[in-house]
Amino acid sequence: MGTIGSVSALLLLDRVNLVSMISLLEAFLVLYCAFAFFWARSKNIPTIIAIQITIVLYFGLSLLYAVVYRGANILDFLMIYKSFFYLFLLTFLANKKLMEGKHILTFYNVLLAVFFFKYLAVVAFGITARPVVYDENNFELTLLYALYIVRYSITKDKYLPFLVLVGIITIISLSRSSLVMYAVLAMYVFYDSFKKTWVFILPVAMAVMAFGIYYIFSERSSSLEEIDRYRFMLLFLDEVKDWSVLQWFVGAERITPLSYTTCGLMSTWTTLFSYSGDGTCYSVILHSFLFRVILDHGIIGLIFIIYAVNQLLIKSGVEKLHALVFIAIVVLNGLSVSSFNNLFFAISMVFLMTTTRNKIKKSPLALSVN
Repeated sequence: MGTIGSVSALLLLDRVNLVSMISLLEAFLVLYCAFAFFWARSKNIPTIIAIQITIVLYFGLSLLYAVVYRGANILDFLMIYKSFFYLFLLTFLANKKLMEGKHILTFYNVLLAVFFFKYLAVVAFGITARPVVYDENNFELTLLYALYIVRYSITKDKYLPFLVLVGIITIISLSRSSLVMYAVLAMYVFYDSFKKTWVFILPVAMAVMAFGIYYIFSERSSSLEEIDRYRFMLLFLDEVKDWSVLQWFVGAERITPLSYTTCGLMSTWTTLFSYSGDGTCYSVILHSFLFRVILDHGIIGLIFIIYAVNQLLIKSGVEKLHALVFIAIVVLNGLSVSSFNNLFFAISMVFLMTTTRNKIKKSPLALSVN
């Protein structure tokens, strides 16, 4: 399919110009959702319509207040509200099957091979400690896990060797958050595959993964204080120490800058400062989506995002457990990076929502195992 070819080409390109490539991918996402809206008609789903109306009202009123009334920078606003923008686009894909499962399986096999050999070559030749195919691996690996869920829902052919290969790619990546995300995926697969003996198999699998997590953490840092996300958490706690109960539920006033103290301590990350160039910084500088969403949208905002993602998946025919596993993976991603605010989350949702689920006994170009 041309769609898959376009995604493949964009994903397999190296980081020639990250900003322009992200723009191209986002433009592709907009066009894909527009195509689904105008040409792939389907029955209206009341829950999805309610989600659309909620997003439009929240996004529109926040824009009027923060940008038009208070004069905030529009780019800062869009960065903070990006997850809602993605969710709105994805509502047009609900229950629309636009991709053939057999083509997705072929695409996934090729993508796995590219990730494996690229990551291995980068580490073997000492080019960098954190290999990437397109973007930071704790962003892009989310796509591999989502596509594994798609594959697992279509065929069980050689699903364990594929799971092992995804695990090897994860370990090579030296991404701590990705290994935790992979652990959730692996534990679900073991539970689902060995329902009678999972109580014996799962502890062994968890021990192996625990060793992998320990290895990556020891390679990346020697103490808790050296983990940057831990330092970000301390800054987050300092920002919310005087919050009322209401603020915990709805967040700070729309796109409120962080304190000058926090911005000063985060001066290393000047590229994440406000687009206005006045030295202010917003929640994006704390990296973790969970910190960001609570600061900007409160606990209610986080609950809405998770609810909307779950409904989009369920209404598109994704099994409830598969939807739960994917959401758990993305939430764990939010402990470290941008999670639901990230383009690779949106692309993962496209594959999960629009791939046909016709069962296939053997997947095309399947890896052979002796």
